[in-house]
Amino acid sequence: FLRREVIPELLRNKGASDTVRIWTPGCSSGEEAYSIAILLAEALSRMQARPTVQIFATDIDEAMLHKARLASYPQSAVKDVPLELLDRYFYAQDDDFVLTQTVRDMVRVSNHNLIKDPPFSRVDMIVCRNLLIYLNTSLQQRLIPVFHYALKPDGWLFLGSAENIAARNDIFDTVDA
Repeated sequence: FLRREVIPELLRNKGASDTVRIWTPGCSSGEEAYSIAILLAEALSRMQARPTVQIFATDIDEAMLHKARLASYPQSAVKDVPLELLDRYFYAQDDDFVLTQTVRDMVRVSNHNLIKDPPFSRVDMIVCRNLLIYLNTSLQQRLIPVFHYALKPDGWLFLGSAENIAARNDIFDTVDA
């Protein structure tokens, strides 16, 4: 759905002077942020005038952020990456696969406390898959309006299949459950 519907919508009417901003709170070791960067790189390769892409991958765990900054993953982590994308966006280093600089340049990895620090703003999409399920209901309900504030009016909130915003469906429309 992201590749087919959301990414083309994010890039529609965007040109070289535009910026697409994406936030992945709770990014852990970065696989999801880099996966989105790869999807965007694929779509951008078909465009003549390409917007700048900024993906903010944030977490509070410094050890995981260090792994995300390395952008180096064992074979077990990339086993589901199609061979064509693996060849295009990774190179082998020792026993790991490292993302190319083109993909890494799209992703900014930083320490950010989702609960205490101010949110990013004017983002086109927030990818928050499998983070909310680790938080209690009260905290989840506190974060949904934060995400709403961070997004542009026509922005996208992408949650994991076990997460929902049912209690706050007054501020979001479900596009694909």
